[in-house]
Amino acid sequence: LASAAQGSYDRSKVDRAWWQQFEDPTLNKLVARSLDGNRDLRVAFARLKSARAIRDDVANDVMPVVTSRASSDIGKGQQPGITERRVNSERYDLGLDMAWEVDLFGRIQRQLEASDADQEAAEANLYQLQVTLIAEVVDAYGQLRGAQLREAIARDNLKNQQSSQDVTTQLRDAGVGNELDVVRAEARLAAVEATVPQLQAEQARQRNRIATLLGERPENLSVDLSPSKLPAIAKALPIGDPTQVLRNRPDIRAAERQLAASTARIGVATADLFPRVSLSGFLGFTAGRGSQIGSSAARAWSLGPSITWAAFDLGSVRAQIRSADADAEGALANYEQQVLLALEESENAFSDYDKRQQRLVSLMRQSDASRSAARLASVQYREGTADFLVLLDAERERLAAEDAQAQAEIELYHGIVAIYKALGGGWQPQA
Repeated sequence: LASAAQGSYDRSKVDRAWWQQFEDPTLNKLVARSLDGNRDLRVAFARLKSARAIRDDVANDVMPVVTSRASSDIGKGQQPGITERRVNSERYDLGLDMAWEVDLFGRIQRQLEASDADQEAAEANLYQLQVTLIAEVVDAYGQLRGAQLREAIARDNLKNQQSSQDVTTQLRDAGVGNELDVVRAEARLAAVEATVPQLQAEQARQRNRIATLLGERPENLSVDLSPSKLPAIAKALPIGDPTQVLRNRPDIRAAERQLAASTARIGVATADLFPRVSLSGFLGFTAGRGSQIGSSAARAWSLGPSITWAAFDLGSVRAQIRSADADAEGALANYEQQVLLALEESENAFSDYDKRQQRLVSLMRQSDASRSAARLASVQYREGTADFLVLLDAERERLAAEDAQAQAEIELYHGIVAIYKALGGGWQPQA
């Protein structure tokens, strides 16, 4: 990946539990809880167990099927070719039936290959859901901490605005200032106050989102999410070899296994062009009276082959082959599309992260300069060398710069999440 060749990355290793690099115990706890309680993850795991059971069932077709049988047949009627009289008849069977399809043309083997691929695709889908879930939990946590950071900045600026309003009121009362400055200060104070409820609403949304991802009710969230700092990683990101992204992403693996399953089913359909050869047999007791079952005279066995062939329905078989071919073509197109999407997502993630780093550096310089300008404007206004509009503009620029820096820090945090999600990081093997 071209974009990964630039920027601050450690290609010598990759950290599968990448979120632990933030060194935030609360975040680690949230991820662990989500992997244990998320409902979507439980659905995916149930599908994997179902695929494993189906595979085991298909594997049994390779071996003979032995079943036990106990039956009786009592009747009365003519015996054609022997007598026209209606006679009583009895038959009792007790023993084992055996049936085995001889896989001469690979039908069962190809069906087993398809089931294996289906199981592996279900497993990869589960891992991909883990990747997505972890990324969503980490991102929602960052959005929450970011909103808390922005609220803290807004409240800090509220104090500055309140101080400015007090100064304008004092100057007006002393006959130095004017009513217009007081009204402007009140308007600015109200504008800053109006941003706080929006940020609190964003925090509530992210808490609710985290609760859903953890499989919990929002009012019963088991993790304390009181205000804290926004996590950051102050080192080169360990991403390993980014060119191996196609091997690491579970969604690519799932698409490839779905293609393999579709290809195997072509073989299953093609095998129906040929006859099926089976062996069937019986071992046990057969008698004309129930009391004779178990005696040496009632011992019986039988063994014989059978051949079935859809000789007069080959048109239907060929139609099924064409259907299987079409399914394989669709699976191939889906695999190719997943590869393209993975490359696009990875390129965008690396490129965006590098640019966001550059943007944050510039905004940090802007914030420092804006704070200095606001302090200088406050001093000059108190001394009477600058009017209130200068102070008002300086404070407005300070709030905008600090809030922009906070948003850039949130975006950089989101960029880290996007990189590891694009690399397919975070999935854990399931037993």
